[in-house]
Amino acid sequence: MSAFFAADTKSLTVTGTDLSPGSAVSVLLAGRRIWTFRVPEEGSGWDGVTVEWPPALAERLRGRARLAVERDGTLIGEQPVQFDESDTELLLCEPATGIPLVVNKWGRIARSFEGREASLVEGVLDEAERLIELVRDRAGIELFVTGGTLLGPVRDGRILPNDDDADLAYLSRHENPSDVALESYELERMLVAEGHEVVRHSSGHLQLMYPGGTVTDRFYLDIFTYFVCSGWFHGTFHARERADQVTVLPVKPVNVNGRMLPGPAEPDEMLTAIYGPGWRTPDPAFRFVTPPSAGRRFYWWLNHFDVDRENWEDHHRAEISADPSPPPSTFALATARRLAPGSSVLDLGCGLGADARYFAGQGHSVLGVDYSRPALVFARTAGDGGGRLRFEHTNLYMARHAMGLRRQCTQLPGPVQVYGNQLFNALSPLGWDTTLQLVKHLLAEPGARAHFEVGIGGEVGSPSWIEYRPVEWRRFEEQLARYGMEIDERADVPLSESAGAEVRRVIVRRVES
Repeated sequence: MSAFFAADTKSLTVTGTDLSPGSAVSVLLAGRRIWTFRVPEEGSGWDGVTVEWPPALAERLRGRARLAVERDGTLIGEQPVQFDESDTELLLCEPATGIPLVVNKWGRIARSFEGREASLVEGVLDEAERLIELVRDRAGIELFVTGGTLLGPVRDGRILPNDDDADLAYLSRHENPSDVALESYELERMLVAEGHEVVRHSSGHLQLMYPGGTVTDRFYLDIFTYFVCSGWFHGTFHARERADQVTVLPVKPVNVNGRMLPGPAEPDEMLTAIYGPGWRTPDPAFRFVTPPSAGRRFYWWLNHFDVDRENWEDHHRAEISADPSPPPSTFALATARRLAPGSSVLDLGCGLGADARYFAGQGHSVLGVDYSRPALVFARTAGDGGGRLRFEHTNLYMARHAMGLRRQCTQLPGPVQVYGNQLFNALSPLGWDTTLQLVKHLLAEPGARAHFEVGIGGEVGSPSWIEYRPVEWRRFEEQLARYGMEIDERADVPLSESAGAEVRRVIVRRVES
């Protein structure tokens, strides 16, 4: 029996066929697979199943499309769907290049090796070979293939077609987690000095980005830190097994698409640690589930500096595609009226830079920072601000980046006016602490103030990813006081101006000690 399904920008519902729990269901757009999920235990069977779209996909679902659904590789239904009132056809292609995109194993929108020219895979492996040699020669560290880059060749004899990167790892020389982290930062400094663009996910996970000439990356290479601590093997970010169950060294060659690349001493043991004992059976809907015992250790030892970054980057790519000329916010207009002529403004979480460009257009010197790389690429090319505007990459979850930002602010003339448009609605507690420490330092200069818009009610977001969560006001005031700051002025924004959300605007100053 053919399945029937309904889709909107939030979810997909499939009915009219038996969907047993655990079945792999693939969604195809114009004949190509774009996403695969497992039928959940609840809400399955003949009554159908409803699943939310991955956040990165949900905010791209506009207009009309022809979708097909497969269950365990067999077509069970195909029909047109209408996501919203738009009459445009959904293509799900990369802006500017038209390259087809899919949802990868992390739920992100990405290119895939599947259906791509062989040169892409060869390019990834070329860079992997160069990186292995560079790290061996410059750092004395032996990288080896792991994760999907090990799984495909060992199980299938080739790179996984639905992959979009290459996974490399090394076994740390150290067992103390602090020394493990320091070793990773030393490796990062060497890679940056060699000209690589590096994104740090944690103190045990680096990602080397290879831009494709647009706001979407051509591909990337992961470097995971593996280490042994107290008799346990830890494979960032997921695996934790007894060390005698995972033999890593000495590395031995693995045939990766005809190239002999270093791999772990016992690939079967490594793959069992990463994917579980069922790794030999292909699973297109595989998702990592990190055991709590491993998750606690990885978070507290190596932290996590990448909170929502990939969601924000996907969101900004979608914004750039839909509206390349965003206007300044009403908060920027209101703040500009309070600034003295020729002020210096630090825009924290500047996004696509519309507010920062507006401040520069009013004659202010502006530094806009964000951790979203596509947003910064767009912001830097959207206007020069008459020489008064620059954008820099800063991750407010990292104290190291905040310290560097303090130094950059010394290059701005006069006291710095800090600006944050619903910044605290987007940050997690770790980001709050790092940001408030930074702001406290900047407000030490006479005349410096912080201008914040804070959402205190309602949520703002795409259909299945919440970008801005409401802030509990008492907590906000308590955190300001904790860092030696207080509210100088406060105003509630009329609902007509804030699209119906409860928003409060404040000017913050440092408390004199």
